[in-house]
Amino acid sequence: MVLNMKGISLVVLSLFVSLTLAADTFYPGYKLTSLNQTKTGLTGTLSLISPGPFGSDINTLALNVYYYTDSIVRVKITDPSTERWEVPNVIQLPLPTEAPDNLNYKINFSDAPFGFSLTRVDNLETVFNTTPSGNTTQFNGTIFEDQYIEFSTSLPSVPNIYGLGERVHAFRLDSTGSTYTIFNVDQGTPVDKNLYGSHPFYLDMRTNGLANGVFLLNSNAMDVYVGPGKITYKVVGGVIDLWFMLGPTPNQVVKQYHQIIGTPHMPAYWHLGYHQCRWGYYNLSLTMDVVNNFTYYNIPLETMWNDIDYMDSFEDFTLDPVNFPTEQMRSFIQSLHDNGQHYIMITDPGILAQKGYPPFVDGMEQDIFIKSADGKTPIVGEVWPGYTVFPDFLNPNTEDYWYDQISNFHKTGPQFDGLWIDMNEVSNFCTGQCGNIPTPSSASKLKYAPGFNPEKPPYLPGGQKLDWHTLNMTAIQNGSLIMYNTHNLFGWSEGIATKNVLESLFGTRSIVISRSTFAGSGNHNGHWLGDNNSDFDDLYYSMPGILDMNMFGIALVGADICGFNGNTTEELCTRWMQLGSFYPFMRNHNAIYQRSQEPYAFGPQLIQVSRDVIENRYSLLPYYYTLFYEANTYGGTLWRSLFFEFPTDTATFLLDRQVMVGPALLVSPVLQQNATTVSAYFPAAAWYDYTTGLTVGSTTTGSWITLPAPLEVINSHIRGGYIIPTQTPAMTTTLARKNPYSLVVALDQNGNSAGTLFIDDGESLDTVANGKYTLIAYQVIKNSLTNNIRKNGYSGVSSLYLNTVSVYGVQQAVTVVTLNNQKVPFTYSSKVLRLDVNGLNLGIDELFDLAWK
Repeated sequence: MVLNMKGISLVVLSLFVSLTLAADTFYPGYKLTSLNQTKTGLTGTLSLISPGPFGSDINTLALNVYYYTDSIVRVKITDPSTERWEVPNVIQLPLPTEAPDNLNYKINFSDAPFGFSLTRVDNLETVFNTTPSGNTTQFNGTIFEDQYIEFSTSLPSVPNIYGLGERVHAFRLDSTGSTYTIFNVDQGTPVDKNLYGSHPFYLDMRTNGLANGVFLLNSNAMDVYVGPGKITYKVVGGVIDLWFMLGPTPNQVVKQYHQIIGTPHMPAYWHLGYHQCRWGYYNLSLTMDVVNNFTYYNIPLETMWNDIDYMDSFEDFTLDPVNFPTEQMRSFIQSLHDNGQHYIMITDPGILAQKGYPPFVDGMEQDIFIKSADGKTPIVGEVWPGYTVFPDFLNPNTEDYWYDQISNFHKTGPQFDGLWIDMNEVSNFCTGQCGNIPTPSSASKLKYAPGFNPEKPPYLPGGQKLDWHTLNMTAIQNGSLIMYNTHNLFGWSEGIATKNVLESLFGTRSIVISRSTFAGSGNHNGHWLGDNNSDFDDLYYSMPGILDMNMFGIALVGADICGFNGNTTEELCTRWMQLGSFYPFMRNHNAIYQRSQEPYAFGPQLIQVSRDVIENRYSLLPYYYTLFYEANTYGGTLWRSLFFEFPTDTATFLLDRQVMVGPALLVSPVLQQNATTVSAYFPAAAWYDYTTGLTVGSTTTGSWITLPAPLEVINSHIRGGYIIPTQTPAMTTTLARKNPYSLVVALDQNGNSAGTLFIDDGESLDTVANGKYTLIAYQVIKNSLTNNIRKNGYSGVSSLYLNTVSVYGVQQAVTVVTLNNQKVPFTYSSKVLRLDVNGLNLGIDELFDLAWK
């Protein structure tokens, strides 16, 4: 029979449930026993056909389908008889009150074994299908046990899947068959291993140019197998809470995902400047020398950082009284502030478990530390200062504790401007628990279901003990939540608390750079890619890493420039400074006992290259800042793969050695040692060398071109049809923000172009919500550049001016240029096809018409 209702058809299929795959047992899972339509979607009931592999199957499951928007649908499967762990406070979309009138998708169900498929309405393409099919990509039905959940979907035979982080890997996941573990762990940056963050989201790019996204809202440890024809999830707890985004373009998929988990955090303008750090600035004198050297060599420096060297015996919220004396530190930081510069320092979550240490005393009095299994005594790990305890950021009272520690330290110690939160997977030098305060009771506070063992689940994602290098899975948060379920949320929850504290303390936008992340972290924090290596492989891997994080909603992200572990070389550091100057977050950082790698550490060539690329970055910050505004307001990425902009060009699907910054700028770095050329792909469009305006590529077909790339050069190209706003650079962003603007105008094959510029005070909270910003649209049609002031709420624009316009791709020789019908001087190169108009001196919010013929 077929039951038709809004967005659904129920097709009764009879599948023989004793199918086998090789020697493996086939588990049919459940049958659909009821299905009903609601105002917002569907509800149904699933009944167990036969047990799964590990026992403790849930006999009856509840099915709920929610139609959120015309392109976002949620399928949720839960145990109606027992409350199971579900991830809190990630979802930003409110529950729908009624279904949309027109859906871009249709959901179909099979009854036995139960399965569902999601298809597009317009072309009937299947996006997701959990129904076992009996073919060579056969998979089990849905398995839902106490400590094991499994479900699968069919895919194209050669899938193009991206995401499922965090890990070091190529951007497109291996389509020949690989298992990706998602579970936060501090284990450096080995290739294809689970790392610091958990992001169970993937983007599926089809060869017809259509994309879809799938997000599993689940914080338990999991393996996800991706291979020919299928994806299989194996999860050790929680519920099935699947969100589908129908796009249909990759950019739309990611924007829809960010609608769900929260759009990227809007940084302050200075966050986008150049940051210098290392583990090994072991005293204040050395730290000050670094700042002075940047000034001496005329290299822009926005923010100076210190790693754990500043601490007294590695204890949080302390200063080493010998190497970083308080008053001298305060004087040093004040000098940075007086010069328009900033200061950031590290803090770790591990609080030394020692009587008399104020953060420990306060935390014990306020009862905010994560507990051992007895629910009474804090669980003890070991990090840099020794035996430590850990604030429970899922406890709503912990944020007050965190505020007190941070604010007191800021008031009496260093006047830092942001915080770097590290070791928050949570990292532990022991496995499980190392010490006792006092010896906890052996009895667990929580009564588990028969057979449930948080330390030894029947299935082990990644094949590694879950408490390796972290806390026991029996540890308790917020009274009744076990670490088995909440582990992956530690960095996420610490990041939210730290952001809230800093914004309450300073009253301006916060910068919190966190190592551990989860879905939604980017709504609050930035991230760096962790402890990479000083080699060309990791220079390359930084690109897919940043592309991943932008998809995951973490826009302010970068890698340790020149590498963290190992000794860099001048060539490697030069190439990394070049690429790093295009990162959304630009920080040079390395480890103790490694050779120095500041931009001035190797001599004149790296000094000059560093100066050039940082100045180029600062000139591009109006464009970057506008991209952040758009991502924060609407969702979306700063860094994006070429297929995001050219989804019908399948040649872009594997490319991850080039990157689009926004829709307009293509960066093609050198990623190999001793290379002096780079092979770059140019999709069909008008392209121009960003610096010179020379035309590259073809407007009718994609093409590979070998570009010269001597050591002092990184190739970047502007796409025809786009306008990039720039600003004259300076030694700090504070000074650069006052300088004249320019427009780089790249015409498409029809002679048209467009772009936008967002301006506000660069630091205040909620400038968009409060209308205290200026937004200007620029457009070229028929040899005329005009602007449109869409919003003019920032009073500071009165002192800002547009001085220069450069137009690339002007095909016919220019004889006259007029500004508001008045002739103005210009230069035109018939060789390059470039028009330059200087000395305009137009108020940035002044309407104008610049025409040429």
